[in-house]
Amino acid sequence: MRLLSIVILAIGINIQGCEAKNNFPENQKIPGPIEIGSQWQVIELDEPLQINREGVQGLHIVVDPDEFSSNFTYGDDLSNDLDHYFDLRNESGELVAPEVVIVAQDGTEIELSPISNIGLDEGGLTVGMGLRAGDIREPSPPFPEGVKSFTSFRVKSDVPFTAEYLWWLVEHHPDMLH
Repeated sequence: MRLLSIVILAIGINIQGCEAKNNFPENQKIPGPIEIGSQWQVIELDEPLQINREGVQGLHIVVDPDEFSSNFTYGDDLSNDLDHYFDLRNESGELVAPEVVIVAQDGTEIELSPISNIGLDEGGLTVGMGLRAGDIREPSPPFPEGVKSFTSFRVKSDVPFTAEYLWWLVEHHPDMLH
């Protein structure tokens, strides 16, 4: 039953690609391609990533869906591992588990975890990195109150891969329900 609930949640999150078309002013694309390797890479932002306090946001790593798939679509033990549920698998079936730390304007560092996958209408698959609640079925907690924006971030992955681009995106917002 627990697995069925998680699968239903994952399908709902994957279908939400239509929500990725929203036009919130906080949305920001970081052009690529970006080579993500096993060493931390610092990405300084020209424009800080702004926080929308009414919504849930994530930093989406956009990859080619012909080269990657969502980990939860596999029928093995690793696909049911909640710590890696929203990670990716490459064409060889290797787990691709990106790590991201974002740095706020005040120097606060926040570690992000995979919290969603979105299949984009215009092509692309994302692993959405955000704050993870204790239970992956729960909404992401808000960013700390003193944090107003993010000026840089660090990214790495044990299995190197290429991100087409990165996308800071409002995923859920009360205005999306109207």
